[in-house]
Amino acid sequence: MHFITADYIFPISSPPVKNGIVVADDEGVIQEVYDPQSTAYSQQFGSSGLRTQNSKLETHNGIICPGFINAHCHLELSHLKNKLTEGNGLPHFIKEIAMRRNASEDEIKDAIMKAEDEMIAGGIVAVGDISNFNHSFEQKKKGRLRYHTFIEIFDLVPERAEEEFKKALGLVKELREIQHSKPELPPSSLQFPVSITPHAPYTVTSKLLNLISDFANTHDALISIHNQETKSENEMFLERKGELFETLSSFGNYYDNWKVTKLNSLESTMMHLPKFKKTQLVHNTYSTSDDVTWAHLYNMFIWWCTCPNANLFIENKLPDYKLFLDAGCKMTIGTDSYASNWSLSVLDELKTISKHASFIPLEKLLQWATLNGAEFLGFDKELGSIKKGKRPGLNLVTKVDLERLQLTKDSQVRKIL
Repeated sequence: MHFITADYIFPISSPPVKNGIVVADDEGVIQEVYDPQSTAYSQQFGSSGLRTQNSKLETHNGIICPGFINAHCHLELSHLKNKLTEGNGLPHFIKEIAMRRNASEDEIKDAIMKAEDEMIAGGIVAVGDISNFNHSFEQKKKGRLRYHTFIEIFDLVPERAEEEFKKALGLVKELREIQHSKPELPPSSLQFPVSITPHAPYTVTSKLLNLISDFANTHDALISIHNQETKSENEMFLERKGELFETLSSFGNYYDNWKVTKLNSLESTMMHLPKFKKTQLVHNTYSTSDDVTWAHLYNMFIWWCTCPNANLFIENKLPDYKLFLDAGCKMTIGTDSYASNWSLSVLDELKTISKHASFIPLEKLLQWATLNGAEFLGFDKELGSIKKGKRPGLNLVTKVDLERLQLTKDSQVRKIL
Protein backbone atom coordinates (compact mmCIF):
# COMPACT_ATOMS: atom_id res chain seq x y z
CA MET A 1 0.00 0.00 0.00
CA HIS A 2 1.06 3.58 -0.65
CA PHE A 3 0.25 6.47 1.71
CA ILE A 4 1.07 9.73 -0.06
CA THR A 5 0.64 13.32 1.06
CA ALA A 6 1.47 16.77 -0.34
CA ASP A 7 0.60 20.41 0.27
CA TYR A 8 -2.56 19.87 -1.77
CA ILE A 9 -4.31 16.90 -3.30
CA PHE A 10 -6.41 17.73 -6.38
CA PRO A 11 -8.82 14.80 -6.80
CA ILE A 12 -10.57 16.78 -9.63
CA SER A 13 -13.94 15.08 -9.03
CA SER A 14 -14.05 16.80 -5.62
CA PRO A 15 -12.49 20.00 -4.18
CA PRO A 16 -8.75 20.23 -3.44
CA VAL A 17 -7.66 18.83 -0.07
CA LYS A 18 -4.97 20.70 1.83
CA ASN A 19 -2.41 18.30 3.36
CA GLY A 20 -4.60 15.36 2.36
CA ILE A 21 -3.48 11.76 2.12
CA VAL A 22 -4.01 9.48 -0.87
CA VAL A 23 -4.05 5.76 -0.22
CA ALA A 24 -3.40 3.46 -3.19
CA ASP A 25 -2.61 -0.23 -3.44
CA ASP A 26 0.49 -1.65 -5.10
CA GLU A 27 -1.33 -1.72 -8.47
CA GLY A 28 -2.05 2.01 -8.23
CA VAL A 29 -5.77 1.60 -7.51
CA ILE A 30 -7.06 4.39 -5.28
CA GLN A 31 -8.38 3.18 -1.93
CA GLU A 32 -9.24 6.49 -0.33
CA VAL A 33 -8.49 10.23 -0.18
CA TYR A 34 -8.39 11.54 3.38
CA ASP A 35 -9.04 15.13 4.47
CA PRO A 36 -7.20 16.07 7.71
CA GLN A 37 -10.37 17.83 8.86
CA SER A 38 -12.48 14.68 8.64
CA THR A 39 -13.38 12.14 11.29
CA ALA A 40 -12.25 9.35 8.97
CA TYR A 41 -8.75 10.86 8.91
CA SER A 42 -8.55 10.98 12.71
CA GLN A 43 -9.77 7.43 13.02
CA GLN A 44 -7.30 6.13 10.45
CA PHE A 45 -4.20 8.14 11.28
CA GLY A 46 -4.71 9.72 14.69
CA SER A 47 -2.54 12.55 15.98
CA SER A 48 0.67 10.57 16.05
CA GLY A 49 0.79 9.51 12.40
CA LEU A 50 -0.08 6.31 10.56
CA ARG A 51 -1.59 3.52 12.58
CA THR A 52 -1.21 1.00 9.78
CA GLN A 53 1.67 -1.31 10.49
CA ASN A 54 4.58 -1.53 8.06
CA SER A 55 3.38 1.59 6.25
CA LYS A 56 5.35 4.73 5.64
CA LEU A 57 3.91 8.10 4.71
CA GLU A 58 5.44 9.53 1.52
CA THR A 59 5.57 13.30 1.99
CA HIS A 60 5.97 15.68 -0.96
CA ASN A 61 6.17 19.43 -1.45
CA GLY A 62 3.77 20.62 -4.13
CA ILE A 63 0.45 19.34 -5.41
CA ILE A 64 -0.72 15.89 -6.44
CA CYS A 65 -3.14 15.42 -9.32
CA PRO A 66 -4.24 12.55 -11.57
CA GLY A 67 -2.21 11.52 -14.60
CA PHE A 68 -2.58 13.89 -17.55
CA ILE A 69 -4.66 13.20 -20.65
CA ASN A 70 -3.16 14.42 -23.93
CA ALA A 71 -6.40 14.75 -25.87
CA HIS A 72 -4.83 15.66 -29.23
CA CYS A 73 -1.46 14.53 -30.51
CA HIS A 74 0.12 13.56 -33.84
CA LEU A 75 2.61 11.00 -32.59
CA GLU A 76 3.64 9.97 -36.09
CA LEU A 77 5.00 13.48 -36.77
CA SER A 78 7.55 13.27 -33.95
CA HIS A 79 10.44 13.02 -36.42
CA LEU A 80 9.76 16.66 -37.41
CA LYS A 81 11.09 18.00 -34.11
CA ASN A 82 12.98 21.25 -34.66
CA LYS A 83 12.56 21.01 -38.45
CA LEU A 84 9.84 23.59 -39.15
CA THR A 85 9.88 27.36 -38.77
CA GLU A 86 7.80 29.20 -36.21
CA GLY A 87 5.27 31.98 -36.40
CA ASN A 88 4.57 32.18 -40.13
CA GLY A 89 0.92 31.18 -39.95
CA LEU A 90 -0.99 28.02 -40.82
CA PRO A 91 -0.85 28.42 -44.63
CA HIS A 92 2.96 28.51 -44.55
CA PHE A 93 3.03 25.67 -42.01
CA ILE A 94 0.91 23.46 -44.30
CA LYS A 95 3.23 24.14 -47.23
CA GLU A 96 6.34 23.41 -45.16
CA ILE A 97 5.04 20.20 -43.58
CA ALA A 98 4.09 18.87 -46.99
CA MET A 99 7.71 19.28 -48.09
CA ARG A 100 9.34 17.79 -44.99
CA ARG A 101 7.02 15.03 -43.80
CA ASN A 102 8.70 12.17 -45.62
CA ALA A 103 11.31 10.16 -43.70
CA SER A 104 12.47 6.56 -43.39
CA GLU A 105 10.42 4.04 -41.42
CA ASP A 106 13.23 3.65 -38.89
CA GLU A 107 13.52 7.40 -38.36
CA ILE A 108 9.77 7.78 -37.87
CA LYS A 109 9.45 4.85 -35.47
CA ASP A 110 12.50 5.84 -33.44
CA ALA A 111 11.09 9.34 -33.00
CA ILE A 112 7.70 7.89 -31.97
CA MET A 113 9.36 5.77 -29.28
CA LYS A 114 11.28 8.74 -27.87
CA ALA A 115 8.15 10.91 -27.93
CA GLU A 116 6.21 8.30 -25.99
CA ASP A 117 9.03 8.10 -23.43
CA GLU A 118 8.80 11.87 -23.01
CA MET A 119 5.02 11.79 -22.53
CA ILE A 120 5.26 9.08 -19.89
CA ALA A 121 8.00 10.99 -18.03
CA GLY A 122 5.75 14.06 -18.17
CA GLY A 123 2.91 12.33 -16.36
CA ILE A 124 0.71 11.59 -19.37
CA VAL A 125 -1.34 8.40 -19.02
CA ALA A 126 -3.58 8.53 -22.10
CA VAL A 127 -3.51 10.06 -25.57
CA GLY A 128 -5.98 10.92 -28.30
CA ASP A 129 -3.64 10.22 -31.21
CA ILE A 130 -4.13 11.23 -34.83
CA SER A 131 -2.86 8.63 -37.31
CA ASN A 132 -2.73 8.92 -41.08
CA PHE A 133 -0.66 5.74 -41.36
CA ASN A 134 0.23 2.73 -39.20
CA HIS A 135 3.62 4.07 -38.07
CA SER A 136 2.58 4.34 -34.40
CA PHE A 137 0.79 0.98 -34.15
CA GLU A 138 3.91 -1.02 -33.23
CA GLN A 139 4.62 1.28 -30.29
CA LYS A 140 1.00 1.21 -29.16
CA LYS A 141 1.15 -2.59 -29.01
CA LYS A 142 3.47 -2.27 -26.00
CA GLY A 143 0.58 -0.98 -23.89
CA ARG A 144 2.60 1.66 -22.05
CA LEU A 145 -0.07 4.34 -22.53
CA ARG A 146 -3.78 4.23 -23.19
CA TYR A 147 -4.59 5.44 -26.72
CA HIS A 148 -7.70 6.31 -28.63
CA THR A 149 -6.53 6.36 -32.22
CA PHE A 150 -8.21 8.69 -34.69
CA ILE A 151 -7.61 7.45 -38.23
CA GLU A 152 -7.55 10.78 -40.02
CA ILE A 153 -8.50 11.06 -43.67
CA PHE A 154 -8.70 13.87 -46.20
CA ASP A 155 -9.33 14.18 -49.91
CA LEU A 156 -10.91 16.85 -52.11
CA VAL A 157 -11.96 14.60 -54.98
CA PRO A 158 -15.54 13.38 -54.37
CA GLU A 159 -15.07 10.41 -56.71
CA ARG A 160 -12.25 9.12 -54.46
CA ALA A 161 -14.21 9.34 -51.20
CA GLU A 162 -15.11 5.66 -50.98
CA GLU A 163 -11.58 4.60 -51.94
CA GLU A 164 -10.02 6.80 -49.24
CA PHE A 165 -12.56 5.62 -46.71
CA LYS A 166 -11.74 2.00 -47.53
CA LYS A 167 -8.06 2.70 -46.76
CA ALA A 168 -9.09 4.05 -43.37
CA LEU A 169 -11.14 0.92 -42.70
CA GLY A 170 -8.01 -1.14 -43.42
CA LEU A 171 -6.10 0.77 -40.71
CA VAL A 172 -9.01 0.30 -38.30
CA LYS A 173 -8.89 -3.45 -38.89
CA GLU A 174 -5.12 -3.56 -38.43
CA LEU A 175 -5.31 -1.72 -35.11
CA ARG A 176 -8.16 -3.83 -33.78
CA GLU A 177 -6.20 -7.00 -34.44
CA ILE A 178 -3.56 -5.89 -31.93
CA GLN A 179 -5.47 -7.27 -28.97
CA HIS A 180 -5.51 -10.73 -30.56
CA SER A 181 -1.78 -10.66 -31.27
CA LYS A 182 -0.64 -9.43 -27.85
CA PRO A 183 -2.31 -11.60 -25.17
CA GLU A 184 0.41 -10.75 -22.64
CA LEU A 185 -0.80 -7.14 -22.31
CA PRO A 186 -2.77 -6.23 -19.17
CA PRO A 187 -6.57 -6.16 -19.64
CA SER A 188 -6.83 -2.36 -19.78
CA SER A 189 -4.25 -2.26 -22.56
CA LEU A 190 -6.25 -4.70 -24.65
CA GLN A 191 -8.72 -1.95 -25.39
CA PHE A 192 -7.61 -0.15 -28.55
CA PRO A 193 -10.53 2.16 -29.35
CA VAL A 194 -10.37 3.66 -32.81
CA SER A 195 -12.34 6.17 -34.86
CA ILE A 196 -12.31 7.45 -38.42
CA THR A 197 -12.18 11.20 -38.42
CA PRO A 198 -11.81 14.16 -40.82
CA HIS A 199 -8.66 16.27 -40.88
CA ALA A 200 -10.13 19.75 -41.23
CA PRO A 201 -13.09 21.55 -42.82
CA TYR A 202 -11.02 22.59 -45.84
CA THR A 203 -9.60 19.14 -46.69
CA VAL A 204 -12.71 16.95 -46.88
CA THR A 205 -15.67 16.75 -49.23
CA SER A 206 -19.26 16.46 -48.03
CA LYS A 207 -19.28 12.91 -49.41
CA LEU A 208 -16.30 11.95 -47.26
CA LEU A 209 -17.86 13.64 -44.22
CA ASN A 210 -21.05 11.65 -44.75
CA LEU A 211 -19.09 8.36 -44.81
CA ILE A 212 -17.31 9.35 -41.58
CA SER A 213 -20.63 10.30 -40.02
CA ASP A 214 -22.17 6.94 -40.94
CA PHE A 215 -19.20 5.13 -39.36
CA ALA A 216 -19.53 7.16 -36.15
CA ASN A 217 -23.25 6.40 -35.91
CA THR A 218 -22.82 2.70 -36.66
CA HIS A 219 -19.86 2.13 -34.32
CA ASP A 220 -20.66 4.75 -31.67
CA ALA A 221 -17.28 6.28 -32.49
CA LEU A 222 -15.76 9.61 -31.49
CA ILE A 223 -14.95 12.42 -33.91
CA SER A 224 -12.07 14.89 -33.65
CA ILE A 225 -11.50 17.65 -36.20
CA HIS A 226 -9.19 20.66 -36.48
CA ASN A 227 -11.26 23.83 -36.30
CA GLN A 228 -10.77 27.53 -37.07
CA GLU A 229 -7.02 27.43 -36.63
CA THR A 230 -6.39 30.43 -38.86
CA LYS A 231 -8.39 33.53 -39.74
CA SER A 232 -8.47 32.79 -43.46
CA GLU A 233 -10.15 29.42 -42.86
CA ASN A 234 -13.53 31.12 -42.57
CA GLU A 235 -12.77 33.29 -45.62
CA MET A 236 -12.56 30.16 -47.78
CA PHE A 237 -16.13 29.20 -46.98
CA LEU A 238 -17.58 32.70 -46.94
CA GLU A 239 -15.87 34.27 -49.95
CA ARG A 240 -13.61 31.70 -51.71
CA LYS A 241 -10.51 33.73 -50.99
CA GLY A 242 -7.82 34.35 -48.40
CA GLU A 243 -4.29 33.20 -47.70
CA LEU A 244 -5.27 29.64 -46.81
CA PHE A 245 -7.28 29.22 -50.01
CA GLU A 246 -4.41 30.60 -52.10
CA THR A 247 -1.88 28.26 -50.44
CA LEU A 248 -4.04 25.17 -50.84
CA SER A 249 -4.80 26.07 -54.47
CA SER A 250 -1.07 26.16 -55.20
CA PHE A 251 -0.86 22.37 -54.63
CA GLY A 252 -2.82 21.64 -57.82
CA ASN A 253 -6.33 21.83 -59.20
CA TYR A 254 -8.05 20.27 -56.17
CA TYR A 255 -9.68 23.56 -55.22
CA ASP A 256 -10.74 24.65 -58.71
CA ASN A 257 -14.34 23.70 -57.98
CA TRP A 258 -14.41 25.00 -54.42
CA LYS A 259 -17.83 26.49 -53.68
CA VAL A 260 -18.67 29.03 -51.02
CA THR A 261 -21.29 28.04 -48.46
CA LYS A 262 -21.96 31.55 -47.13
CA LEU A 263 -21.37 30.00 -43.71
CA ASN A 264 -18.17 29.82 -41.70
CA SER A 265 -16.05 26.68 -41.66
CA LEU A 266 -17.49 25.32 -38.41
CA GLU A 267 -21.11 25.42 -39.53
CA SER A 268 -20.27 24.29 -43.06
CA THR A 269 -18.61 21.14 -41.72
CA MET A 270 -20.61 20.17 -38.66
CA MET A 271 -23.88 20.02 -40.60
CA HIS A 272 -22.47 16.85 -42.19
CA LEU A 273 -21.45 15.30 -38.86
CA PRO A 274 -23.60 13.50 -36.25
CA LYS A 275 -25.67 15.52 -33.80
CA PHE A 276 -25.46 13.06 -30.94
CA LYS A 277 -21.89 11.72 -30.98
CA LYS A 278 -18.99 12.98 -28.90
CA THR A 279 -17.05 15.44 -31.03
CA GLN A 280 -13.83 17.27 -30.23
CA LEU A 281 -13.03 20.54 -31.99
CA VAL A 282 -9.29 21.18 -31.93
CA HIS A 283 -7.44 24.51 -31.75
CA ASN A 284 -10.41 26.92 -32.08
CA THR A 285 -7.96 29.82 -32.23
CA TYR A 286 -10.40 32.07 -34.10
CA SER A 287 -13.69 30.71 -32.74
CA THR A 288 -16.20 33.30 -31.54
CA SER A 289 -19.03 33.25 -29.02
CA ASP A 290 -21.46 32.78 -31.93
CA ASP A 291 -19.49 29.71 -33.04
CA VAL A 292 -19.62 28.24 -29.55
CA THR A 293 -23.34 28.88 -29.23
CA TRP A 294 -24.07 27.38 -32.65
CA ALA A 295 -21.96 24.28 -31.99
CA HIS A 296 -23.67 23.59 -28.67
CA LEU A 297 -27.12 24.03 -30.20
CA TYR A 298 -26.21 21.61 -33.00
CA ASN A 299 -24.60 18.97 -30.78
CA MET A 300 -24.74 18.73 -26.98
CA PHE A 301 -21.68 16.45 -26.91
CA ILE A 302 -18.95 18.94 -27.84
CA TRP A 303 -15.47 19.16 -26.31
CA TRP A 304 -13.12 22.04 -27.19
CA CYS A 305 -9.45 21.07 -27.29
CA THR A 306 -6.80 23.73 -26.91
CA CYS A 307 -3.14 23.29 -27.88
CA PRO A 308 -1.76 26.68 -26.83
CA ASN A 309 1.91 26.12 -27.59
CA ALA A 310 1.06 24.90 -31.09
CA ASN A 311 -1.12 27.96 -31.58
CA LEU A 312 1.81 30.17 -30.62
CA PHE A 313 4.23 28.14 -32.73
CA ILE A 314 2.08 28.39 -35.86
CA GLU A 315 -0.05 31.54 -35.63
CA ASN A 316 1.48 33.33 -32.62
CA LYS A 317 -2.06 33.67 -31.25
CA LEU A 318 -4.10 32.01 -28.50
CA PRO A 319 -7.84 31.34 -28.33
CA ASP A 320 -10.08 33.60 -26.24
CA TYR A 321 -10.14 31.45 -23.09
CA LYS A 322 -12.57 33.75 -21.29
CA LEU A 323 -15.08 33.09 -24.05
CA PHE A 324 -14.92 29.32 -23.47
CA LEU A 325 -14.87 29.69 -19.69
CA ASP A 326 -17.93 31.94 -19.67
CA ALA A 327 -19.80 29.54 -21.95
CA GLY A 328 -19.09 26.61 -19.64
CA CYS A 329 -17.37 24.65 -22.42
CA LYS A 330 -15.85 21.23 -21.83
CA MET A 331 -12.20 21.98 -22.49
CA THR A 332 -9.41 19.48 -23.09
CA ILE A 333 -5.65 19.88 -23.50
CA GLY A 334 -3.55 18.68 -26.44
CA THR A 335 0.11 18.97 -27.35
CA ASP A 336 -0.41 18.69 -31.13
CA SER A 337 2.88 17.40 -32.58
CA TYR A 338 6.60 17.98 -32.69
CA ALA A 339 6.03 19.59 -36.06
CA SER A 340 4.30 22.44 -34.23
CA ASN A 341 5.57 22.35 -30.66
CA TRP A 342 8.69 22.52 -28.52
CA SER A 343 7.62 19.65 -26.24
CA LEU A 344 4.90 17.05 -25.75
CA SER A 345 4.22 18.14 -22.18
CA VAL A 346 0.69 18.78 -20.94
CA LEU A 347 2.15 20.76 -18.03
CA ASP A 348 3.91 23.07 -20.50
CA GLU A 349 0.53 23.71 -22.14
CA LEU A 350 -1.02 24.53 -18.75
CA LYS A 351 1.84 26.88 -17.90
CA THR A 352 1.28 28.76 -21.15
CA ILE A 353 -2.43 29.14 -20.47
CA SER A 354 -1.75 30.22 -16.88
CA LYS A 355 0.73 32.83 -18.09
CA HIS A 356 -1.65 34.40 -20.60
CA ALA A 357 -4.97 33.76 -18.81
CA SER A 358 -4.15 33.86 -15.09
CA PHE A 359 -7.85 34.30 -14.27
CA ILE A 360 -8.41 30.57 -14.88
CA PRO A 361 -8.21 28.73 -11.52
CA LEU A 362 -5.63 25.97 -11.22
CA GLU A 363 -8.36 23.49 -10.30
CA LYS A 364 -10.12 24.27 -13.60
CA LEU A 365 -6.91 23.93 -15.63
CA LEU A 366 -6.20 20.55 -14.07
CA GLN A 367 -9.74 19.44 -14.86
CA TRP A 368 -9.14 20.32 -18.52
CA ALA A 369 -5.92 18.28 -18.43
CA THR A 370 -7.35 15.22 -16.69
CA LEU A 371 -11.02 14.39 -16.21
CA ASN A 372 -12.37 16.25 -19.26
CA GLY A 373 -9.98 14.46 -21.59
CA ALA A 374 -10.67 11.11 -19.95
CA GLU A 375 -14.41 11.63 -20.37
CA PHE A 376 -14.10 12.53 -24.03
CA LEU A 377 -11.84 9.56 -24.82
CA GLY A 378 -14.01 7.19 -22.78
CA PHE A 379 -11.30 6.40 -20.23
CA ASP A 380 -12.99 8.05 -17.24
CA LYS A 381 -13.96 4.80 -15.50
CA GLU A 382 -10.28 4.33 -14.73
CA LEU A 383 -8.52 7.64 -15.40
CA GLY A 384 -9.02 11.36 -14.88
CA SER A 385 -9.68 11.72 -11.15
CA ILE A 386 -8.32 10.51 -7.83
CA LYS A 387 -11.33 8.53 -6.74
CA LYS A 388 -11.80 5.22 -4.95
CA GLY A 389 -11.58 2.31 -7.38
CA LYS A 390 -9.83 4.24 -10.15
CA ARG A 391 -6.26 3.77 -11.32
CA PRO A 392 -5.50 7.26 -12.68
CA GLY A 393 -1.77 7.51 -12.05
CA LEU A 394 -0.52 10.22 -9.71
CA ASN A 395 1.51 13.26 -10.73
CA LEU A 396 3.47 15.50 -8.40
CA VAL A 397 3.66 19.10 -9.61
CA THR A 398 6.34 21.12 -7.83
CA LYS A 399 7.40 24.78 -7.74
CA VAL A 400 3.79 25.92 -7.58
CA ASP A 401 2.67 29.23 -6.05
CA LEU A 402 0.88 27.63 -3.10
CA GLU A 403 -0.48 30.90 -1.73
CA ARG A 404 -2.33 31.81 -4.92
CA LEU A 405 -2.57 28.22 -6.16
CA GLN A 406 -1.06 29.03 -9.54
CA LEU A 407 1.53 27.44 -11.74
CA THR A 408 4.80 29.29 -12.26
CA LYS A 409 7.25 29.35 -15.14
CA ASP A 410 9.42 26.95 -13.12
CA SER A 411 6.69 24.39 -12.33
CA GLN A 412 7.72 20.80 -12.99
CA VAL A 413 5.91 17.47 -13.02
CA ARG A 414 7.00 14.02 -11.95
CA LYS A 415 5.03 10.81 -12.14
CA ILE A 416 5.00 9.23 -8.66
CA LEU A 417 2.55 6.36 -9.18
